Amino acid sequence: MLGSRPTVLALLALLLASAGTSVAPAGTSAQEPYSPLVPRGNVRVGLLGQYSSFSDLYEIGGLTGGPHRLGGLFSGPAGSRIFPFLAEPEAAVRAAIDDDYEMSLGTMSSVLEKSTAWVPVSVDVGVFDWLTVGAMVPLVQNETEFTTTFAADSASATAGFGPGLENPAAVAGFLSGFQGSIGAYDAFRGETCAADPMSNVCRDATALLADARSFHSLLSLMYGSVFAPLSWSGAGMALDARLAAFSEAFEAAGVPGVADLPLASTLLTTEDVGRLISEPGFGIESTHPLDQWRSLWRLGDIEVRADARVIETGEPGASTHLTAGAGAMVRLPTGTQDDAANFLDSGSGDRQMDVEGRVWMNGRWRGRLGLWADVRYGLQMPGSTVRRVFDPAVALAPRITQATLDWNPGDYQFMELSPWYRITEPLALTAGYRFFRKGNDSFSVPAVVVVDEGTAAARARQSDPAILVPGSGGSVGQALLGMVYNRAAYVDEDGVGGAPLEIRVIYRHPVGGSGMMPVTRSLEVGFRLFVGV
Repeated sequence: MLGSRPTVLALLALLLASAGTSVAPAGTSAQEPYSPLVPRGNVRVGLLGQYSSFSDLYEIGGLTGGPHRLGGLFSGPAGSRIFPFLAEPEAAVRAAIDDDYEMSLGTMSSVLEKSTAWVPVSVDVGVFDWLTVGAMVPLVQNETEFTTTFAADSASATAGFGPGLENPAAVAGFLSGFQGSIGAYDAFRGETCAADPMSNVCRDATALLADARSFHSLLSLMYGSVFAPLSWSGAGMALDARLAAFSEAFEAAGVPGVADLPLASTLLTTEDVGRLISEPGFGIESTHPLDQWRSLWRLGDIEVRADARVIETGEPGASTHLTAGAGAMVRLPTGTQDDAANFLDSGSGDRQMDVEGRVWMNGRWRGRLGLWADVRYGLQMPGSTVRRVFDPAVALAPRITQATLDWNPGDYQFMELSPWYRITEPLALTAGYRFFRKGNDSFSVPAVVVVDEGTAAARARQSDPAILVPGSGGSVGQALLGMVYNRAAYVDEDGVGGAPLEIRVIYRHPVGGSGMMPVTRSLEVGFRLFVGV
């Protein structure tokens, strides 16, 4: 749903109102909506602000049949799907109790919406009547609204902070004592098997010793994390039962038993979850908490363009008139990419060069009915990007996966068909359909010289960046509805001239898509003035 941004919308309303003060005196005549061309010797200055927002993606991490809520990435059991650092202790506990245990710190319920205010300032110059060149400089402000509720109770939580976080000596003492009992039992097994290697006692002791060593190793892995099952949870009681069975077997062999198993005893709080996300010791290291975030106004990717008329049929003032042309555009790498360490950030641009070609057509039939058509194809040049190379379905990727990658974005295609109907001489109603499709990107790790063992170890832990490819392409369709006030130059009854003016208000609504593309709704409000030079 479109959110509120009072500052931007008030500014656009003010601009629209100020432009409207000189609208529609006697003698006004209309010109075509959407024309990319500017008459020779004229300059067109435009400000077309756009506000867009979305809270859903068509696909997320292999989940198709969307849309899917962005907040869903941060909702549900607070387990390894949200906090990937839980995966290792979870696997250790599963193996230790031979059960499909799921480590959960509680339950999260989150709502997330991203919005963008995009204000492009454009200047186009009519070099000839058939050729126009220009540039567009966008200013961008992004905002993410995020709210989350965390609850941990005996029904939703199966794990908490392990005892090693506050009392590492107790954990070290337990593991050392357990290892001592295993060593003593190994001596017992050696004596038993030396007396009769084929006996059942020797066989059972050998199997028990192997199980105890495996159990000790798995517990060591679990305690290597700062999380452990809660003592009253099913997994906690299962671990206690296994340890009690080992202790009973040790005592039956005359070996000292094992001390009680240290486990988690306290539920996490909302403040604890915030620490998990931001503090370096937990591995995620987000630079911004899961809270509302808003960027400063930033420069986007600047566009430099040219359009030329190729075909024209009919006189400009006739009831039937058609123009068609072609154009080219270069998008410069002047924007700012997403911050990989801020999970709520949205960039102001891709910060790599694009080269785009287009063909367009604007026609009028019977004076009032017209059609605008625009087809574009864009080649996105290679660049570099900083990403966390991790499964896109996991909300909070670990900091260690962050890497600078060579990036080759997929090409894109754009098409818009917009019939329009002139209600009055200067005012037209427009509706239509816009389609955008982008191919998959490719990623690779740049060739670097490994200068120390630490760098080598970090590179060895890096995931294959191909994991980012499936979520990098997709398509989206939008229906649009709006009004365009387009007044040509005029001379009123007193012989006073006025400049051409265009005012437009257009709303776009998503009607389908695929891939990890946002389900975006947008409102465009702005004007374009023509000045003779």
